[in-house]
Amino acid sequence: MNNLIDILKKEGVESACREIGINFEEIFSNNLSYNPYREHTWFVNDHSKVIVFNAVPPEDKQGMLFWEEWYRMRNEKKFYHHILTLWRPGNYDEIYVAPENDDIHPETTFGKKWYVVDDTDMTPLLLRK
Repeated sequence: MNNLIDILKKEGVESACREIGINFEEIFSNNLSYNPYREHTWFVNDHSKVIVFNAVPPEDKQGMLFWEEWYRMRNEKKFYHHILTLWRPGNYDEIYVAPENDDIHPETTFGKKWYVVDDTDMTPLLLRK
């Protein structure tokens, strides 16, 4: 199952998009013949305070690949897309020092300093034309 759309549906990303208010078909519709997110693992968390889904690279590749996060706080209408890196990009909006653990973020992101780009484009970075 290397088809990105199949993986996203299996992992609950399609449902999370619907809950957040993001058009799944619109942001994930790229007819690529390969899965550019084959190195990433998808995580969905339907938390009492936030609905979030993440595409996270394996820990041994986090120095080369980025983490993407889409979310909406339950008490807000606005949704967000963050691109996070361990390296300092040319432009970034904030620095997120991940705690040693929490009940929202994927475990492989804990205890690290991440540079955050608050991206207004909801389209996954690797699916942009």
